[in-house]
Amino acid sequence: MPEELSNYLPTLDILNATLPAEIDAIGIASTWLDTFTSRIAALDVGGITDLFIPHECWWRDILALTWDFRTFKGSSRISQFLSDRLHLTSPTNFKLRPELTKFHQPFPDLAWVQLIFDFETDIGLGFGIARLVPTSSGEWKAHVVFTNLEELKGHPEKTGPLRNFSPDHGQWETSRLAEKEFRDSDPTVLIIGGGHGGLVTAARLKVAGISALIVEKNETIGDNWRNRYESLCLHDPVWYDHLPYLPFPPTWPVYTPAKKLAGWLQNYAEALELNVWTSSQVTKAIQDDAGKWRVTVRKPDGRDRVFVVNHLIFATGFGPSRGNLPQYPGMDKFKGQLLHSSQHKKAADHAGKKVVVIGACTSSHDICQDCYQHGVDVTMFQRSSTYVISVENRFKVAVSRLYSEAAPPTHIADRLSASFPNYMSIGLSQRSAKAIAELDKLFLSPYCLVLC
Repeated sequence: MPEELSNYLPTLDILNATLPAEIDAIGIASTWLDTFTSRIAALDVGGITDLFIPHECWWRDILALTWDFRTFKGSSRISQFLSDRLHLTSPTNFKLRPELTKFHQPFPDLAWVQLIFDFETDIGLGFGIARLVPTSSGEWKAHVVFTNLEELKGHPEKTGPLRNFSPDHGQWETSRLAEKEFRDSDPTVLIIGGGHGGLVTAARLKVAGISALIVEKNETIGDNWRNRYESLCLHDPVWYDHLPYLPFPPTWPVYTPAKKLAGWLQNYAEALELNVWTSSQVTKAIQDDAGKWRVTVRKPDGRDRVFVVNHLIFATGFGPSRGNLPQYPGMDKFKGQLLHSSQHKKAADHAGKKVVVIGACTSSHDICQDCYQHGVDVTMFQRSSTYVISVENRFKVAVSRLYSEAAPPTHIADRLSASFPNYMSIGLSQRSAKAIAELDKLFLSPYCLVLC
């Protein structure tokens, strides 16, 4: 990469700016948004781009103005994007959320006013974020603008006062069974996989009034967590992991054990009345010339059901369902046991033996810690050096600002996180790593002395 990653951060040195003694975040945000709104209404593309710092500025759009996930870097590309899309989408009715608009200074040389606003387009309701940075002239200009489509007009989510209401409670079980079995109809959307992604997608579709079916190969929802090794847990804090419509209770542990999470996912599907076929697999999926999907689902009794659906969603996780155990010379001569982490159950199975764990990601740490706590001689091995950080200081520096007890609600935090361009996130992560290393000095120094 020709430029230093740090150049993607709008530092005061790069901006040739200084911070005033007093900063009125609401006043700065209101002035900028009022000007932005008037220039949007006038389709004044040049005037809009003049509200951004030159060169290293960004506009990220999720569906609101492009019907796509797009990031535009620099004044010229933002200008072209606005010229192409403004007259087609007609953004209007911009309103500042003053309670969420604040001044932030994550590092001494890095500061911005973060303003949050609502707006509308011709077809939907939007949510926006802008980060304004100081300039040498004293004017505050945008470094990043983020626009996100929240809802289609005329299609509100059926929650709260809009929820479905049926006074005939005696027919509830019958109607739920008919809805779930799809005896005489096809769903609009078929989702392969009943983990986090599949469940959340089905929940969103249900409250939007769109028929969906989850096909899950395991016997029970949550088995993708329930059936793995005993020491498995989430490595992200609870505030990062909330599911829509049914957040974890305030008594929930910060780092969730796998079997506890499995039960929650099973209850989530039941509580939100999601349509799920378990012990079932998609064996074939073909898209026709009209864009429809013809999907064959093998049911638990071995019979096939063919659906014709408008949309097919793969929610099968990051990797293959079966662990990849690479082949290397000498495996046939090794007298011990060779396991992939997907086959491992508990450290007690290896009592009295020496264990080598290949790799150093989260599963490796779970397994090694479990072995250590059960008196098993264990060694973690990986190709390159290991960078060690403490969970506590990682949380304090890199996570808690958005995901913690004192942070914004998760649905706001998710949008704030999505609003950062990837290059900017890299620069911020590099700085966070240095800050964590400084806090971890006492934690790391004994190990450094031993290694030396």
